[in-house]
Amino acid sequence: MISEIIGLPFTVFGGIQNAISKITFLAIVFSVIVWASALLYGVFYSIYIPKSQHIFPVYFYTEPRNCHKGTCHFPAANVALVSPGAGEHLMPGQRYKIILELEMPESEANQRIGMFTVKLDILSHEGKVVRSSLRSGSLRYKSFLVRLLYTLLYVPSFVLGSAEEKQVVSIGLFESYEELYKQPSTNAEVEVRSEFIEIYTATLKIYADFSGLRYILYYWPLTSAIIGISTNICFISTISILSWLRLTVTKSQRSRPPPPFEAGTTEEIQTEEPPDSNKQSADAQEGLLDRIQEASGAPSTTVRRRRRDLEQEDRAALGQVLDGASTS
Repeated sequence: MISEIIGLPFTVFGGIQNAISKITFLAIVFSVIVWASALLYGVFYSIYIPKSQHIFPVYFYTEPRNCHKGTCHFPAANVALVSPGAGEHLMPGQRYKIILELEMPESEANQRIGMFTVKLDILSHEGKVVRSSLRSGSLRYKSFLVRLLYTLLYVPSFVLGSAEEKQVVSIGLFESYEELYKQPSTNAEVEVRSEFIEIYTATLKIYADFSGLRYILYYWPLTSAIIGISTNICFISTISILSWLRLTVTKSQRSRPPPPFEAGTTEEIQTEEPPDSNKQSADAQEGLLDRIQEASGAPSTTVRRRRRDLEQEDRAALGQVLDGASTS
């Protein structure tokens, strides 16, 4: 009784230590599974979701080109869609919207031009035209009275240089451009078909038009991350539990001792031979002697002696029979 009372604290402490070790092990395993699930989801998201927008500056230059007048000097530019060593910017199979933004002054020259045309050619690595688009654009119309009031209102800003008399014209060149797998785009040629147009700056913008699963993953990132990571946790946990159970069963089967051999299992089974006619009498005598031994409980020496006496009597009887047969 006293020994049990003395050993009680050690028993309780051992149980608490065992429980703490199990909880710590489970916490470590769970944290590893969570981090692995988050890493898998991050890798999948980075591979599956392309970059949402690409912005390229456009630098125009003028060069003689053939037109209806013979030779025209249109502003043109070549935009590299792929940076050296950076790989493809556009994902094959993904739809994109391509917009050209022109920052133009509200000058008399641009107002006289009115509507102008912009041509965009998407080129492959071999220089072939993959897709082509031709769209028109113009400055927003403002009446003389509106321009006068606007100028009077923003005179201080115009004088200080914080504001300018300009407009940003957005021209949608492609509403649903899809990158090809066989001929990925590498360059884009922009041409403004107006000789006297005035442009401050130009920017080519490419926006990804997501749909389906990409739309959900991009516009609901937190919800998608929670669902994706939870799914990965369930999947990895299931695989881990099944692997652990299989390993445990295998170890238990290997550590189990072999069953003991039963008596008589290792004895060789002798094939029975058919009894010979010459041995029938001996077998009968042996059976008779065995029955006598079992009934009387005589020792084995007595049985052997009795067996020899019976054999001698049989020989004597057989000799008498043979002698009688020979005399007759």
